[in-house]
This record gives sequence, structure tokens and C-alpha cells, in this order.
Amino acid sequence: MEKKILKISSVILAVMAITAILALGQFSVANKKKAKHEQMSELQMLAYYTKQAEEEEHIAFRQQLRVELPPGMEEDEVIIKNDYVKQLITIQIPGVEKDYFSDHPVLGRSNCINDLYMEHDMIEITMDAVFEVESTVKGGYLYVDFLTPQQVYDKVVVIDAGHGGGAPGAIKQETMEKDINLAIVLQLKKLLDKNDRNIGVYYTRTEDVNPTFDQRASMGAKAKANLYISVHSNSTTDGQMSEYNGTEVMYDELKDEEGLSSKRLAQICLEEVTGLTGSKNNGVTYGNGIYIIRNNQAPVALIEVGFMTNQAELDKLNSPEYQKLVAQGIYNAIMRALDEGY
Repeated sequence: MEKKILKISSVILAVMAITAILALGQFSVANKKKAKHEQMSELQMLAYYTKQAEEEEHIAFRQQLRVELPPGMEEDEVIIKNDYVKQLITIQIPGVEKDYFSDHPVLGRSNCINDLYMEHDMIEITMDAVFEVESTVKGGYLYVDFLTPQQVYDKVVVIDAGHGGGAPGAIKQETMEKDINLAIVLQLKKLLDKNDRNIGVYYTRTEDVNPTFDQRASMGAKAKANLYISVHSNSTTDGQMSEYNGTEVMYDELKDEEGLSSKRLAQICLEEVTGLTGSKNNGVTYGNGIYIIRNNQAPVALIEVGFMTNQAELDKLNSPEYQKLVAQGIYNAIMRALDEGY
């Protein structure tokens, strides 16, 4: 009897030992896997899981991302935002658990992603250029494609409202330049929104914020824009009120002046704005010393609409009716430039 009990005890101990070894092995593997993941960036994890899924599911992911959705979630419940200035795309899956993306890895690939960050219910994707997002939901998955502006639009334009946020620009009689510039651009946006031509328009700002000089200037290249227009209001060098007035447009004098150039765009803007508003024509002037002109890869024109240091012109610049006229002049210039081949 004792031998039988001893034998049973030995078997139980052996089973317990084997179980412990397996558990330790699994624990070790899990720890190694966790440690490996902690050493990988989220872009590397995307590549790792995608390769694993391709081998297991025998599929090939193209240039898109696939996000598994919670059961029953519809496409309109997913929140996708696209910050063109920062080239930042955010995808929010509301209501999921904290470690949702650890348990449901994002799969796919895209050569145009600079950085990827996932936390709780949010995916943040930093692109290397301006992209439009096209998303679809199929079979419980959200598929996200990234399209260049040229894949969506026939022509691409960038509009910059000068200054903003903590950079007010010139200030006269409690009027800030940043507010005048933005008011004109918002009137211009209304006109462009109603345009039935297939034109993609990207704005450096449509509210009181202050993108960096680099963010503003680089949008010309990152959107591969056909043309770039920056809207400003002028003032005298010493900031004193004077009789000096009128409109001038700056261009990049160090770039080729022939053909569809910065200078030609500046001339078109000058003619259209002064022709419609009746503002004095002060000509086109050198602008390479200005950061967003010097560092812009698109044909660029910086419009100094009028002088805030001239009382009559300041009153006009503050007038919604005059702002609409200026916006119409800029709109006409854009259409004319595009018709000329920009």
C-alpha cells in the first residue's frame, strides 16, 4: 500500500514539475516577447506584426493600414482627423480598453509614414508630406489609404494668412495685422469653397494660431502645390502713421523669372487686387529675404494688401466689404494663374 501511495505521489510530483517547467517556459517566452516589444518602435512593431500576419494568413498588405474594430462598430463612429500643416493624421476608436492596440495590432504598411504612436484609443500617424485620407470598413476592419493631393485634385493651391496666435504682426489703433490677414483669407475660402473646379486648397491657418515659419513654407513642397499665396498687411518701417499707401507683391528674385515663375505670379496678384480694389499699384518687389519666400519650392507671391500706417487704408482694411473685395481679387488671380498653366 505504501509503495502504491509513493508511486502515486511520485507521478503527481512529476506532473507538477512538468507543469511548472511549462509555465516557466511560457512566462519566459512572454517576458522575452514583452522585452522585445519594449525595445521596438511602433513602426517596427507594425512591420513585425504585418510580416507575421502575412505568413499566417497568406495575404499581402498593400500601401494601407488595417485596424481591427470592436464588434458592431460602424465607420461613422471612427473619428479621423487630418492636420495638413503638421502632416498629422489621428484615428480614434472610441470606447476601447486601454491596451486595445496591444491585443489588436494595427497591420499594413506605408512608405510615407515618418512616425507612429498608439495610446489607449488613439493612433497618431506623422506623414512625410501632405496626404488625403480615404477610409473604408469591411469585415470588421477599418482600411486606411493615403492619397497624394495630385491623386485627388487637378490643381493644388496653398494659402497662408500671415502671423497669428502670439505673433500679431503690426498693431495700429488696437487693430492687429494677424486679424486682418485672417479675415481676408476666410473670405477667400468662401469663394474657393464654392468653386466647381477640382482644386485642392490647403491653408496654413483658418483660426488664430501661429504655425512655424518652416511649417508654413514647407507646405508648398509637401503638398506639391502649383502655387502659393501669402496674405499680409503693410506698415512703414518706423511704424508711424503716414500718407504712404497702396499694394505691393513680393516674389523670389533669386529664382528663374521666366515662365510660370514667382515673379509672374506676383504680377498677376498685383494686377488683379489693385484692379478690383482701386488700391495704388506699388509694383512687385524682391522678397527672397523673407523666410517663407526663400524656403518655398512652389511659385510664391506674398501680397502686402495695404498700409496699416495710413489712416484711410487702415479703415478700409478693417472693413468687411473691402476685405471681400481683396479676397475676390486674390481669387481672380488664382483662377487666372491656373488658366495660364500654373
